[in-house]
Amino acid sequence: MVITVISFKGGVGKSTISQNLAVAFAHQGKEVCIIDADKNQSTSMWYRFRQEDYPKVTVFHVPEKGDIAKTINDLEEKYEIVIVDCPPAIEGITNFAVAKSDFSLIPVATTGGSDIWATESFLEHLNLLRTRLNAPLPAFFVINRFEKNVNMHKAYLEALDQYVKAYEVPRLETILSKRTAYGEANTNGCGVVEWDNPDAKAEIEELAAEVQTFAQKLFANHS
Repeated sequence: MVITVISFKGGVGKSTISQNLAVAFAHQGKEVCIIDADKNQSTSMWYRFRQEDYPKVTVFHVPEKGDIAKTINDLEEKYEIVIVDCPPAIEGITNFAVAKSDFSLIPVATTGGSDIWATESFLEHLNLLRTRLNAPLPAFFVINRFEKNVNMHKAYLEALDQYVKAYEVPRLETILSKRTAYGEANTNGCGVVEWDNPDAKAEIEELAAEVQTFAQKLFANHS
């Protein structure tokens, strides 16, 4: 299974979601790796702090002009799950990653600003790729840094639902809340399933289960 985590907006949680999903899958005993395709290499830096006694999550960095398609092909033969942490830009490397993936996850932070416009730009680009490749290229929104008591965040969800209908990109039911645990775990080379915040752990375990459920349906339809 190949999952691309992508957005044209920086700072929405692509690396955080990539890392935490990978750790959650590793704790299930799965062979999992992350392809760090972002030139900032934040996932590669996270990997350097990961202790050897944690379940293994291997990280491979692909440079800006690297062959992402070949890297994905090589790694999906060796690992059960390959997660691609993409750069926040319209580049050839992102196109290849989306095209080679079984599906994509699109993190959306509900904090306002330009996030909604960047999301729309990506969805337009996704539709162009779908047409050009004549492929469905499944994708899902993942809500991140949500605060249920903030009216703007709730309004953002309502606005996003319009994109769900217009672009046929469903929103996963799991919502990731704004929690300091994600940053704390990240700086220690951990995922939140290895940290001391049970609510954050429950969120990521729920997200991993939802992703796996969809993957099982996808592969069942293709078999």
